[in-house]
Amino acid sequence: MRVRVAVLAVCMLVAAAVGLWKGWGSATVDPPSPRSVCQLIRPEVFDLLVPRRGPLQAEGEEGSLPGTRSNTCLAESGSAVNGARASLWVALVRYGRHDGQGPQCVKRDWSLLGAINRTNHRVALGDGAVYFVEDDPDTGRVIYLAACLGTYLVYVRYEAVGATDASIVESASTVAQEVLSQL
Repeated sequence: MRVRVAVLAVCMLVAAAVGLWKGWGSATVDPPSPRSVCQLIRPEVFDLLVPRRGPLQAEGEEGSLPGTRSNTCLAESGSAVNGARASLWVALVRYGRHDGQGPQCVKRDWSLLGAINRTNHRVALGDGAVYFVEDDPDTGRVIYLAACLGTYLVYVRYEAVGATDASIVESASTVAQEVLSQL
């Protein structure tokens, strides 16, 4: 009888431990909201990269994925200056826990760009960063840059007419560095 009770007690403890482990692994823990990304970038940077920009458009959201919180900032040229126009969209995402994935940005699935049919290039920012460039002779060049630092992901989409690949990469990297330095 004592053996049965001992075996039953061990089985109950193992079942409870497995249930707790599975429950914790699949739990969603939302992080605190990140600071406003518009406030993390100096106005001079916006003015330099987006000529004759209109007012900044900021949005906050719960996060596009469970276990995240984010906010965005958009600056667009109000009018073209000698054919030059640009738009800059920046998102700041903060990770929590979801489906067994912890808050570490670089360890999250798809936190860094996983573009199909594009060449991803690494850049030395934060814990890890990549970018790719699309270009169209009529609309200009567009860069997509993602950089991780701890529990944060900074995502930059910058479009500029008349920009070279080198200048658009440097511009997007500057914006990402501007945000990362404030975290």
